[in-house]
Parts: sequence; structure tokens; C-alpha cells
Amino acid sequence: MLASLEVRFTLSFPGLEIGLMLKRHLKIKENLANMFSLYVRRVVYGGHEFSPLLTLQYQRGYSPQCVFQSTQKRPCSTLIEKSNKQIILQRTPNKYKSNEQKYVQYTEDQKYGEAIETLNALQTNAEALRLSMKHNINHLEDTHKYLLRSGLTLFDLKELSYIHVSGTKGKGSTCALTESILYAYGLKTGFYSSPHLVSVTERIRVNGEPISKEKFTRYFWKIYDKLQDAQDYEHDMPGYFKFLTILAFHVFLEERVDVVILEVGIGGELDCTNIVPNTKTVGITSLGLEHTNLLGETLNEIAWQKAGIIKPGSMVYTTVAQEDCIRIIRDRCKEKGGADLHKVPDFELYFQDEKDRELKKSLNHVILLNGSLAIQLAYDWLRQNRKDMTERKEINKAYLTKQVVEGLINCHWPGRCQMIKYLNLNMYLDGAHTSESMKICGSWFSQSVSYSENPKILIFNITGDRDSTTLLKILKSFSVFDLVCFLPNVITSATTNTPDTQLIHAHREQLERAKMHACNWELLCLEDQTPNFAKVFPSLLSCFQYIQDEFDKSQQLDVLVTGSLHLLGATILSLNKLYKNI
Repeated sequence: MLASLEVRFTLSFPGLEIGLMLKRHLKIKENLANMFSLYVRRVVYGGHEFSPLLTLQYQRGYSPQCVFQSTQKRPCSTLIEKSNKQIILQRTPNKYKSNEQKYVQYTEDQKYGEAIETLNALQTNAEALRLSMKHNINHLEDTHKYLLRSGLTLFDLKELSYIHVSGTKGKGSTCALTESILYAYGLKTGFYSSPHLVSVTERIRVNGEPISKEKFTRYFWKIYDKLQDAQDYEHDMPGYFKFLTILAFHVFLEERVDVVILEVGIGGELDCTNIVPNTKTVGITSLGLEHTNLLGETLNEIAWQKAGIIKPGSMVYTTVAQEDCIRIIRDRCKEKGGADLHKVPDFELYFQDEKDRELKKSLNHVILLNGSLAIQLAYDWLRQNRKDMTERKEINKAYLTKQVVEGLINCHWPGRCQMIKYLNLNMYLDGAHTSESMKICGSWFSQSVSYSENPKILIFNITGDRDSTTLLKILKSFSVFDLVCFLPNVITSATTNTPDTQLIHAHREQLERAKMHACNWELLCLEDQTPNFAKVFPSLLSCFQYIQDEFDKSQQLDVLVTGSLHLLGATILSLNKLYKNI
């Protein structure tokens, strides 16, 4: 049996009161004093601020001494457990006698870390989808249930205006470009995306910036506690992605954003972002085979899922090339009622005069591939919602405004065709994980280092059920590598990886998959009779330490990291850790 309790402990002594307000779900047993597994988030003590180091634990692992450490670096009080039932306070002298009570909180990082660890205990998006299909759970009804428990209704969601984007590759980049363009028009933008590279806060952006850890933590506990209180049974909580989606809606409503750019998680039809009822502007990026166990094994099935975000009356823009897929999307527009489909102009058509052609040369691969769709999504939203901001009324026409140019140039979307320099390492980062995106990645890296005589290194990993042989064969066709590194998406093989980059798959499982990728690479080398310079590493730190030892530190190295956005995030953290003293 579970009970939701709010427990208040007040220990009174002459001139001293400590109030511990703790809210958690506790199993009911005869002696509650023996079963705490709680964190102290606030401590009150007559005017003197403390940063608590106290944790009351459930049954096992009792700490014999718990200390309240003064944030003012003054003498502090010590809480000593005398027995399972008796707690006494020994007070050390201090000069603060004020009756004013001040709340003492963890540092921002500590509170954020606690929230992230709790979030990580929730199901992954793919697992939640898999279970909903297995048990015939209506995923959107499930999302609606948790949305209501969090304190929001569908009517509340209608207060926001959305641009909703699905697709196989380029949907995140398209959303980021759209966000940047609308921000250049002076609008307050909200952007929800996944996954993140380094911090979960990257998934929820306002005006192009991730929300602060403090703000994330505040929203997290407010929503988490409400959902936990409303459970009908044990573990009756939304999954990881669903929880963050609900949290994002709370943020965007409170921040009063003008427009929300919403990136689908997986698929579209059953994705929890599809709970939004009033999407008038929809984007569908190019399609490929992905998550076939969830979305279907053919492109036509996947197209049907992706088009599931279309609503009655939506204006739909796409870069989908396959005619069969276009037909399915068009059929879904008719099915939804009054939705219109437009295939966006080729990006070349936006650059007709010499000045514009020079601008185009300065744009990276991400913009060249996704720029046209982003521009048309921005134009359509402005046309439907802010006619005062756009003079031209043509639908799906190729033209540039100064705000569009500014938005394209200033767009920041890390981990996609991105180059970063760390001392002698020229790091080329791209989260490609499909055949189509890997061709783009391979071409980009090959062109970027075409005049370089530096040794070339590949760091590679993929997650899920993707075929590494196909992706590696594509990379092999573009470049010759002097070292190929296969490894899990972990900073170190120890347990010190940050909660933000916690593994979805166990380290041992990932390591076995890395060995499998190395075997696939070896077979490719035998097939085309080329040398095999592949190695398997247990972690990114061990990989970079090997590179440091193997190559002269004065030698510039061109390093391509690809296959997974999770790998990119762990790579950035590893380099920061490796060179933190430099």
C-alpha cells in the first residue's frame, strides 16, 4: 500500500527551531521512524542559513551523523542519530539571534542534479511507445491524463500557437532555423526539441536560449509532485519524454511565448507532442527508415505516421521526395479535413542575384538542406498570425527578407555539421544516424578536410536497432581513416557520468555493441582489401587518452565524431574534463 504524505518535523530548543518539510511517497509500516528515504530541501533555523547535507534513508544505510553546514561558513549545528527512534540536536555557538526565518536550499546544481536523477528513473520514449502498443494503450489519451493531473487542460494548450514538425532527418535543424527566423522578426519564441547534447535544459528554449537550471528545477518539482500525488497505482507516472513535453507546455504558457516550435519525438501519429489541438502550420522533413519496430517497415508506413500531426485546416509544408510518400501525406490531409500540402521550393531559388549567391556560399550544409522548409514555415505562421509583420501574401514562394537572412546566419544548432577546436584536435561533430544523414555527414567531412594532410580519426557509435554496416560503409566511401574508434556513449567507464548523460542502455550492453561495430568494420576492410585501424575503447576518456599517447601533441588531428547525438554530448563533456586545467 502506498500513501502520499506531507511530513513536517519540528524540533524545538531554546532559541532554535528546525522545520523539515518533506513530501514523498512512503510505504506504510508500523514504525515510520525506521523507513525514511528522503531528501531535505529546506531547513529553517532562526535567521542563520544552512546548506543541508542531510539525507534520511529508508531502512538500510543509516548515516550515523548528518551535518547542517553553514552557507556563511560559521559554526554549525550537528544532528546526531542516537537510535532508530531518537534524534537529538547538539547546538554549537553562533552569534545570529534574529527571529527572521530564512529558507536554505541546495545549490542550484545540487537541486538540478536531484531533479535529473528523478527524471532519469522514468521510462524512455521508445519504451513507453513500445509498451503502449503492446498493451493497446492510447498514447495520446495517456498524455492527456497526465497533462490534466499536472494542472493543464487542452483549452490551456490552445492559448499557444504552434509550428509542429515531424520527419526522419533534419526536423531538429528545421525547427532551430524556424525559431531563429521568427526571433529575428522580434517574436518571443519557444522551442521544444530532443535529444539534448549536454544538459536536459537544451530541450526547452525560450528566445533561442535553454531555460536555466533553476527554472527547470522549479518547474520539475512542481509538476512531479502533482503527478506523484495523483497516482492511481504504483509507478503511475509519465515516461521521460512525456514528462518533459508536459513540463515544456507549462514553461511556454508561463513565459507567454508568441509561438511554439514543436519537434516530434518519435513518429507523429502517436507521439505525445501530438496532443496539441490547434496546429495550423505543419512541417514534414525528408523521410527514411527509422524505428521500424515502432513505425513500420516501409517508407509508406512511416509517411503515414509522420503525417499524423496534421490537423483540420493545417497548412502543410514538406521536403519529402518520394512520390508514394507524398501521395500518402496528401491523402492524410484530405482525411484530416481542409489541410493543404505544399512541397517547398528548391533552396537555390532563393538566391537569384549575385549578392544572394555570395550569401549562399557562406551557409553550412544544415541550412542548405533545411533552409527552404524553415523559411516557408516561418512565412506561413506570420501570414496566419501576424499579418502586420509580413507584406507579401504569396504562399510557398521563394524570396528572402532581411529577417530571414539574419535568422539563417545567427541560428545556433550544435552537433550538426559543427567544427570545434580543442588544442591540436579539430573536432568535426555531426549527429547523423540514418543512411541519408550519414551521406551528408561523410560529404561534409570529406570536403572540410580535402586540403588537410592531418591524420584522420573516426569516433563512432550508434544506438537502437540501426544497421552499423550500412552507415560505416557510407563513411568509408568518403574518407580514409588512420584510426577508427568504437566505444559506448560514456565519458568514463566508472560511475561518474553526469545525470544529464545517463545511459539509456547499460554500459556492458553498449560495449558489446561497440565490439560488434568493430567486427562490421573489419569485414568491410576485408571486402575492399584496406588496412584495419579499428580499436574498441570502454569510454571516451580512454579513447582520447589513447589518441594523446599515440600521436604527437604538436600534430594537428582531424577527428570526426558521428552516429549518435548522445555520443556527441558525451564527447564534449569528455574534452572539457580532459582539458579542464588548460
